[in-house]
Amino acid sequence: MITAVRNASFTSIFDPTAPPVPPQGAAEPSVPRALPTNPSGMGRDEFLKMLVAQLKNQDPLNPMDGKDMAAQLAQFSTVEQLIAMNASIDEQKSSQIEMTDAIKSLEATQNERADELASLIEGQMAMATVGKIGVTIGNTAFVNRDGQGTIVIDAGSMKGPGRLTMVNEKGEEVGSVMVGDVKPGQQSFELGDFTWDPKLEPGKYTFKFAVATDGGPFLNAKTYTAGRITGMKYENGNPILIIGDSITLPMSQLKQIRS
Repeated sequence: MITAVRNASFTSIFDPTAPPVPPQGAAEPSVPRALPTNPSGMGRDEFLKMLVAQLKNQDPLNPMDGKDMAAQLAQFSTVEQLIAMNASIDEQKSSQIEMTDAIKSLEATQNERADELASLIEGQMAMATVGKIGVTIGNTAFVNRDGQGTIVIDAGSMKGPGRLTMVNEKGEEVGSVMVGDVKPGQQSFELGDFTWDPKLEPGKYTFKFAVATDGGPFLNAKTYTAGRITGMKYENGNPILIIGDSITLPMSQLKQIRS
């Protein structure tokens, strides 16, 4: 009997066609293995440890298939590539952020320099207007000590005889003259070219201008304030023109500059 068992065992070991002999004795209790955890997901080290543990604890009678091993290694290579790709993307993001910040800083500096240059140019242009006649919206006229002054009007499509009325700073009408042959559109008149009775005193006036077309009623024309630019000053870094001795306005409000 003993011989038979021995022969059977001997045959099963050396006969490749014989079924495998199951191991004798009680089965060893399985010990649960704690897998590595990563709150942000499985990384390279965790994947490698899991693969080594799988190889160590595989069944020696039923080892891992070569295809499975190749698949595992392919997954490991993929993980490596993804990690490298993520690192490259992070570097690119950081570089892009730094570049964006640098561009914003450069733009801010350029804008500041552009504003400073624009202010400087505007100041130089304002200085160049001093002594000339500035024209803006309004109905103010200035008369100098020689009785000279300029008014500017826009008759639109009207033409024919005109009427000019001067009003002093107290609101009193101090003179009115007829102006012949007013043409359509914008035009200017010199106060010294008219005869005033009484003579206009030096100072600031307001005026009215009306035109009668084809013998019709007098209709008001559009008026402009015109006066000698006597100086320039700065307010909050912006050049302000002084017309006469009382009107101040930025250059942007000038409609015309006359010599």
